[in-house]
Amino acid sequence: MKNKSLILKVLFPVAIGLLVGRFVTPLFGLESPWASIAISTVITITLFIIIESITSKLTSGRTSSTPMGEIKNLHKVNKDEIRQATVVLADAFKEDPLFKVLFGDAEKNSYKYTSVAKFMIRYCYRYGDVYASSDKFEGIMAITQDEYTYMSLWRMIRSGSIFSFFSIGFKSFMMVAGALSPIDETRKKHMKNKSFAYLQIIGVASENQGEGHGGKLLKELIAMTDEAKLPIYLETETESNVRLYERFGFKILDEMNLSVINQPMWTMLRENKIDE
Repeated sequence: MKNKSLILKVLFPVAIGLLVGRFVTPLFGLESPWASIAISTVITITLFIIIESITSKLTSGRTSSTPMGEIKNLHKVNKDEIRQATVVLADAFKEDPLFKVLFGDAEKNSYKYTSVAKFMIRYCYRYGDVYASSDKFEGIMAITQDEYTYMSLWRMIRSGSIFSFFSIGFKSFMMVAGALSPIDETRKKHMKNKSFAYLQIIGVASENQGEGHGGKLLKELIAMTDEAKLPIYLETETESNVRLYERFGFKILDEMNLSVINQPMWTMLRENKIDE
């Protein structure tokens, strides 16, 4: 049901925008196809904004956010470095089982891996923080908090991330949206009305794996959230990562199967350290 709702939220504005652009534009004496495209785009985006505004008011919680703070001992990625961070993250996930199921072989479909990495980084740059393990960019970590962990269509448009996501192709876009929607539902179930840091994505470049850069990113995130007294929530798709996160104090909340792609996922939480 959730998948159908998401598909309708995307298809309805697009369909209305195309229809209006095609049939209404000639009434104003504008025969240019570019005028039709421009009007269709404006109407589609306007409808996206209206729909997201209504749904956000209906679904927003009463979370009182705790300030997350800034990590001082990592390199904070700036706007000019988004491309560099994207390259690292795309490389880090070329052997990831979830990415392989969704996007196929990393070598043949490298543009999809790059597009999704850029999507994640641009979104988190706008609504959270993106860090590199150092100014050499061995590893990348992107985090968000509370309501911003949920990627609404309007937030994706506002951050500019949606254009990267659409570049993977409409079919892949809809498959990803449908396959991953249970992840948001599970997070809402566990973290409703709670303030928390969300580890959106973390990865180390293949040539730097095994050198401790991922551990460095995690340790600094944990130190910051312990100071802010915030729990950390994450999802992972491999058992080896589950064991790794458990060593950092995370505990399994749920083990699920993404039925659309038959992919197991684990949701995990690390409670913040309370000073005695």
